[in-house]
Amino acid sequence: ASQKVRLVIHEKGLVCEERDVSLPLQEHKEPWFMRLNLGEEVPVFLHGDAIISDYNQIIDYMEKNFVGDTVAQLIPDADSPLYERVQQYRQLLDGLPMDAYTHGCILHPELTTDSMIPKYATAEIRRHLANAATELMKLDHEEPQLTEPYLSKQKKLMTKILDHDNVNYLKKILGELAMVLDQVEAELEKRKLEYQGQKCELWLCGPEFTLADICLGALLHRLKFLGLSKK
Repeated sequence: ASQKVRLVIHEKGLVCEERDVSLPLQEHKEPWFMRLNLGEEVPVFLHGDAIISDYNQIIDYMEKNFVGDTVAQLIPDADSPLYERVQQYRQLLDGLPMDAYTHGCILHPELTTDSMIPKYATAEIRRHLANAATELMKLDHEEPQLTEPYLSKQKKLMTKILDHDNVNYLKKILGELAMVLDQVEAELEKRKLEYQGQKCELWLCGPEFTLADICLGALLHRLKFLGLSKK
């Protein structure tokens, strides 16, 4: 999600101040960050008095509030014939279980090829599961006002990781991913026919670069990082 937001900021030509929050170093669990976002999700977007922590809401906020002749529009107007197509692929690609792919590939590297996942990642996830109870008790003592949202988040995370440690489940969702990518490839072939003979760039939904292309680009980059690009 953070990568998509960064791409949107870049494509719209916006100037902003960034602060990296390291997930491997558990910075998203620091009290200062949890006060901004009790769900511990990244990214968090601050603009004036607005604090937005949902990826889709951040995108919609930027599309609504940063407009002009020199600012790229990444979501077509609602009355545009391309609007529904962009929204369709936004929902389709955003709905893919990226956390499951990530956890699954970390825990089962035998299913990947040329993965760029750091070797410490598997040990870090296993350590997180083993030490979760101790970390919860420490936070309860140091930051009691944050305990309930943190506890809820950690229980959900541990349950998800355990689910994602299932090879059969991982193979199932990777099969579903392959079907989605086949659909994307077919859609790109449609664009070639739709704009045949016209001098224009061809993107996923039409002749203009849109949010759908950002979603697709971020997905393909992530799959390469995980070692799934050759599947």
